[in-house]
This record gives sequence, C-alpha cells and structure tokens, in this order.
Amino acid sequence: MNANDLKEYIKEDLERIEKILEAIGCHSIWRSRGEIRCAPPESVNHTAISVNIDTLFCRYYSSGETLKTDLIGLVQHFKGDPFKDTFRYLTALFGLSGRYSKKERIDPLKEFKDIRRKNRIITDIKEREVPRFGIEAISDYVPSTHISLFYEGIMPQTAELFKVCYDPRQDRIVFPHFAYDDKNAIVGITGRTTRSNEEIKQFLIPKYFNYIKGYMKTWNLYGFSHSIEYVKKNKMLIIHEAEKSVLKHFTMTRNQGFSVSTGGHELIEEQVQIILQETPPNTEIVFSYDKDVMEMKDKNTGDPVGEEFLVNTCKKISKYRKTSYIWDTYNILKDTESPIDRGYKIFHHLLKYRKTL
Repeated sequence: MNANDLKEYIKEDLERIEKILEAIGCHSIWRSRGEIRCAPPESVNHTAISVNIDTLFCRYYSSGETLKTDLIGLVQHFKGDPFKDTFRYLTALFGLSGRYSKKERIDPLKEFKDIRRKNRIITDIKEREVPRFGIEAISDYVPSTHISLFYEGIMPQTAELFKVCYDPRQDRIVFPHFAYDDKNAIVGITGRTTRSNEEIKQFLIPKYFNYIKGYMKTWNLYGFSHSIEYVKKNKMLIIHEAEKSVLKHFTMTRNQGFSVSTGGHELIEEQVQIILQETPPNTEIVFSYDKDVMEMKDKNTGDPVGEEFLVNTCKKISKYRKTSYIWDTYNILKDTESPIDRGYKIFHHLLKYRKTL
C-alpha cells in the first residue's frame, strides 16, 4: 500500500475521515456541502479546518495564516512526525496491511473529467468561467441595512450602494460580491451571521455562509468594480481583508472609496492579475491587513513573522506597481482589528505613515 492507496481507502467512507480527525484531537466535527469541518485541538473555532471529501484537500486557518495540504499532511502537521511515521500511524489506525485493493467506484462524469484534464491549465483570469447573475439573485432577502453595520460606522447609503441585504431566515447580513469588471453582475453572495460568539460556539453556527455554491473569492476582489473609477482618480488602491472594511472606507469617502477586499489575508495569483490588468501603472497598492497578521509568529520558533509576510505579499506586485503596507508601529490597534476599524483619524494616521517597499 502506498499513500495514494491509503487516500483512496479513506475516501470510501466519510466516517474514516472523521475518525482520523478525532484521532488527532480535532472536535466539533460537522459536514457541509462536500466538506467536513471541525475545530483543531487548541481552538473552539469549528470552521478552522476543512477537508474536501472528494480530494482530501485540507485547509487549516490559524493565527493569521493558512495551511494547505492533504489529510495525511494535516495529520503530519499535528503529530509532528515524519511522513513515514505518519503513514504507519494511519494504516495502524485502520488495521491495514499492504494487501489493500480499491473498491471500484462508478463515476458517471468520468469521461467529461478526463476531457477536462487533457485541456491546458488556465493561466489568465479572463479565461475563468465564472457564472454571473443579475440583481434578482438577492431578491429573496430584505433590502435593508442591519443596525449592527451602522454601529460599526457603515452608513445606509453605502450599504445600499453595495446592495447589502438581510436574510431573516438564517439571521445573516448578506454581502453580494459583484464581478471585478462589472458592478451590475453578481458572482457570489456571502452571508455573515449576526449571532454572538457564544451562540456560534454553542450551536456550531458557521460564521460565514456562501449562498452561491462554487464561488471562488480568490477569482475576484470585493468592491473592485465600484472602486476602479476612484482608484484611477486617487492613484491608489487599498487592499483590506474583509468586506466591511471596504464599506467603512466608502462611508469615510462619501461613497468614493478606492479600496477592495481579498476575503482573507492571502493575495492569490488571479487577484494579482486583476490588479495589474485593470489599474493604471502609476497606481500605488496599499495593504491594510488586520492586526493579527502583523502579529503572526513562527509556529516552531515563536519568532515574529508578520512583517515578513506583509513584505512578501507586497513583492507579488512591487515589480510592477509602487507598493506599501500599513504597520501599527505604536500598537494602536487591538488584537484582531483592521486599521480602518478605529475610525477616520486613526486610519489616516496609519495610512500616512505606511511603509513603502
């Protein structure tokens, strides 16, 4: 038996995936749309780890960084053992020997998948086939601003501009994601629960919910189509992590914002292409990431690596655009705050003293 054989064996039964997760100390395990999710041993965040049930591809979100690996690699990460020992551990967990033979699984889409594999790899964002919808995609939700957004400094006019809605059935604030090149085309819809952290923990409520299955945030930039006019005018594009940071910036600028959100702290190749293809060469790209990214530490040594991470992120663009990042030199921000969360004065102070590559 080799690693591929082992993975094929695990994929035959979802309970085998769950057994492995439990064995390494994960808890609060639940199933969601082709994935199994759970909390790592040291956390109560039940969406921190996701395992794709078809490929065993795993994502582990932790302390401002993301581990991407397969299920065997995830076990290896938590146990801290070499691959050889991890492999033996998993085969022993299921009482397997070298005589395993895969059960034949009939895949009705095999022919189409084979054709797809033979096609060349897509390297241009413009070749990505992303389904687009009109405003009717959010017709089932209440077109009203949730009071919590107002308390966070987002005016109703801004929420209306971005068509932010409310889903009373799931008690979520709904953020439509418009295509980066068309502010009338919806490509994704993200719902953020209004429940408290305690309710999320006790009732295992996902903090975020993707209403359009298959939507890839990494193939888009939230707010880009609304911002591009003012990006060109101000010769600056500010990149935040979250949708709400974009809305706050638009409120501050009377709906003439020039900022976008990546939907996380990683800048992906497709997003780099959007920026380089759609912004003028004289545009400065400013990264305005959350405080927990600035305070990232190396898991093994405990050394701070946050600034190194930001510098490396800037380097993805710095050859082609002036690039800078906001750094909280005087420790103004709280643990998980975004630079824009503290209001106009502090944000513009941090922006003024940003670090340039």
